[in-house]
Amino acid sequence: MRFLFILLVSACTLGGDAIPDAARREMLVDLAGAKHMPLDATNAKATVLIFTTTDCPVANYFTSEINAIVKDHAKKPVRFFIVHVDPELTPKDAAAHAKEYGFIAPVLLDKTHRLVRATGATITPEAVVITPDGKIAYRGRIDDRYVELGKRRPEPTRRDLREALSAVLADQPVKTPRTKAIGCPIPEATAK
Repeated sequence: MRFLFILLVSACTLGGDAIPDAARREMLVDLAGAKHMPLDATNAKATVLIFTTTDCPVANYFTSEINAIVKDHAKKPVRFFIVHVDPELTPKDAAAHAKEYGFIAPVLLDKTHRLVRATGATITPEAVVITPDGKIAYRGRIDDRYVELGKRRPEPTRRDLREALSAVLADQPVKTPRTKAIGCPIPEATAK
């Protein structure tokens, strides 16, 4: 009986850390019209989803760091996606936001929260790093600049997303695979 309990606990723990196979095959179209399977990282060492909304000041604050991370990994086997989670956001408004903040990664709309549910994201901005085997290697903040809402350090003491990517690219486990993201709650999804 004790073995069964340990097995069930292990399965529940691991289940939350893996992307379901069906979700990995889901196709989404970015704002430029290109098709992507954002939850399938088989053609890269990592896929990074960064969840955002247009009206979250914390998410908007982090856009320059997000763009810097994307640029710094441009020649590495990492795919990046900016994922808008506001169910009311139009493609036109998402494109205007992407232009205003200079996003250089493909922008996806997740109005029904398929990506949110598959990854467990709850906050904007929140980053999720997925490995080729469908595991979530990291989920959490970009860095620790925000101590809490309204309280920000001038410089981060930890660059969590960068550290996670360095570990994954070096085939090492991420030292801190989960961190608490500070920002805005992801709004309720529209029905599918």
